[in-house]
Amino acid sequence: MKKRIAIPILLLCLALVAAACSSDTDDATTTTGGDGGSSDTTTTTEGMTEASVLRAAITGDEDTINPYTYISGFPGWNLLMMQYDSLMQLDANGEPQPWLAETVTTNEDLTVWTLKIVDGVTWHDGEPLTAEDVEFSLEYFMEKATGRFSRDLSSVEDVTSDDTTNEVVITLGATNPSFDLVALADVPIIPEQVWAEIDTPGEATYDISTNVGSGPYMLVEYEAEQFYRFEANPDYFRGAPQVDELVVVVFADDSGALAAIRSGEVDVNFERVSPEQIDLLAGQGGLEIAQGPEFTTQMINFDASKAPFDDLAVRKAMSLAIDAQDIVDTVFLGAATVGSPGWVHPDKAVYNPAVQPEFDPAAANAMLDDAGYADSDGDGVREYDGEPMAFELITNSSDSLRLRIAELTAEMLAEIGMDITVASVETATWEEAVWPGFDINNGRNYDIATWGWSAPIQANTIRVAELVNSDPSIGFLNLTGFSNPDVDTLSAALLTEADEAAFETGIMELQQLIADNVPFVMLAYPDGAYVYNADVYSDYEFIAGQGIVSKLSFLPDSARP
Repeated sequence: MKKRIAIPILLLCLALVAAACSSDTDDATTTTGGDGGSSDTTTTTEGMTEASVLRAAITGDEDTINPYTYISGFPGWNLLMMQYDSLMQLDANGEPQPWLAETVTTNEDLTVWTLKIVDGVTWHDGEPLTAEDVEFSLEYFMEKATGRFSRDLSSVEDVTSDDTTNEVVITLGATNPSFDLVALADVPIIPEQVWAEIDTPGEATYDISTNVGSGPYMLVEYEAEQFYRFEANPDYFRGAPQVDELVVVVFADDSGALAAIRSGEVDVNFERVSPEQIDLLAGQGGLEIAQGPEFTTQMINFDASKAPFDDLAVRKAMSLAIDAQDIVDTVFLGAATVGSPGWVHPDKAVYNPAVQPEFDPAAANAMLDDAGYADSDGDGVREYDGEPMAFELITNSSDSLRLRIAELTAEMLAEIGMDITVASVETATWEEAVWPGFDINNGRNYDIATWGWSAPIQANTIRVAELVNSDPSIGFLNLTGFSNPDVDTLSAALLTEADEAAFETGIMELQQLIADNVPFVMLAYPDGAYVYNADVYSDYEFIAGQGIVSKLSFLPDSARP
């Protein structure tokens, strides 16, 4: 990862030069700077719907944001998909709808998917986008693995295309009931004329000439650690974007991005606004807040493969000692949903209401007493294997909310005899400790850590298998090293369960198993809150569970699914 820096001077220069549901979109609101109130359940307001130049803030460089170089799930993937298109696109309700594919059909057991590609779509270089490009894209990702997209396509057995009919047929090796959501609405389609000559995409050095997509924006300039400049694609097949030029400026942290939106140096913050800032920003003339429930997560991880965290009694006691409601009230000022110990968001149709968070420090202490974790010397810290239960809780220094979560967690765990030291480090150091090389086969280098996943992991409920299954081919996001045979068996079975009623029964049971075995401690699902200058542009689309950072926010209403 690169060191991240802020560039307030660059903003002035730019101004001179250019100048992954069940949630419903009615839950999203816009808070207006004029009176601090809310509009009637919409993320847009009356006013300007077009802009020549829009300046957006992000925190952290995302490299050259092509499918092999973008860094983060949010906002890296979101910026990637401004340039590229997928075969399906999430609508405002978070449901996949046909996009590059004009129609999508499947057989009864959901193993054969037939897609008719929209006629007349062109790449940014003017070449036509064909069914053969789609076949090439899927096979390229499968052959030349790139983490997210190769995993999306792991169930694909065969792909064929017919440029005469402009159809693609995808055959799966097994039933995958969420293939439309996890693959068709996620994987970017790439041009064969660019990528066919690139044999080792993970090792190559890229420039913006590689960023040839079919999407509404084209990356035309990039200064590392400073800014990205995107130009609208006037020939976009869904309609020309309403913003002609999008300048995305890189800041070191959220405080720099907030200062820029207040001063007018940027027009929208693509990073979520912390709860304590919402009323302050809404009170400033011209600024508005698009707010609604999201599927991002905040959680506490521990290395469950080593003592004492390999003991369920310790993990369960930690869960009982952490007051998630207090964290929601104190850190998020109520602008979050308390986390379910079974992982699934309460707004999801398959949420198990019987699985409820518990806060009971007395029970936690009794559990540790019964398990033999005593404080033999009376210093207030329990021991295990002759060592004090003293651990480091690592968090990333760029995220002030996570730092506060870590501090509160340390205080709560002290009540059950655990001595926790908070280590606030650079994001790259934190990531390398929790997820070395972004490959769980590299193990873990931490005791306890704050963590969180972007919205797509929660949006597709069965993706919880990726977090809890001990088989690395399934649980490739199992960052805690958790292992339980019952969880493994059920989570693997649900991946191919096509019967809706059977899946619902199974996912309910899986939530209870996860809550009982505590592979991590779920804290909260924070609301998404995005501040923007409505005098510059206001027609943002809040995708349920996902937020406003998507191509839909910049397309005409008639072009949105």
